[in-house]
Amino acid sequence: MQDIAMFDIVIILITLFLGLKGLFKGFIKEVFGLLGIVGAIFIASRISLEVGNVVASILNIENESTIKLLGFIISVIAIWFVIYSLGIIVSKIFSASGLGIFDRVLGFVFGAAKVFLIFSIIAYAINSIDSFKKSIDENFSNSIVMPHLISVGSYIMKLDTNSIKEQLNEGTKEIQEDISTVIEGAKDEAVQMEQQASDFIKEKAAQEFEKELNRQKQQFEDELKSQKDRFDSVNNQNKED
Repeated sequence: MQDIAMFDIVIILITLFLGLKGLFKGFIKEVFGLLGIVGAIFIASRISLEVGNVVASILNIENESTIKLLGFIISVIAIWFVIYSLGIIVSKIFSASGLGIFDRVLGFVFGAAKVFLIFSIIAYAINSIDSFKKSIDENFSNSIVMPHLISVGSYIMKLDTNSIKEQLNEGTKEIQEDISTVIEGAKDEAVQMEQQASDFIKEKAAQEFEKELNRQKQQFEDELKSQKDRFDSVNNQNKED
């Protein structure tokens, strides 16, 4: 009974303590910060290629995977910064209008609710696993907080462990495919750079060979002309004699 009461107290204290961050930041900054992350990822995933092409034209990047990744990162940072900056501006307007206290109170509620929802999802996920469910039912039967956590968690999401396993496998597979794509792209780019270096070396070697050939040709022509001049000089001298 004492352990269960301690569990309830710990969950409540953590929720309230982390909710204080929302009190100091305010509701508007909390919401815009969350929207900034979610919105940035959502939008960036759809415009990453276009942004990457613009950057690629400046940096002379040809690998498609590198272009898309670079475009995604730049888009996420830019969009998040714009949305979060907008949140700061709106928050200052609220504070200047005398509504700052409401912004902070709502920020505390939002921050605490966000933490409570996270705990709820975790509790419901654990309770949905058969090997843990019996233990939770026995050890947390007198808990006040645990039933609410499970209830809220079940309302948010109907968790299927097999579905989660499949999603994790799919996510892992996608990550592996993305990594493979990046590696293949890097290999292709390395091959292109090696080919360019080889072509450059061949071109320089051909230029040096051509210069040496022209120098030898000119030297031969000069020597031939010198021999001809000496021959003409001797021939003229013999005629005079």
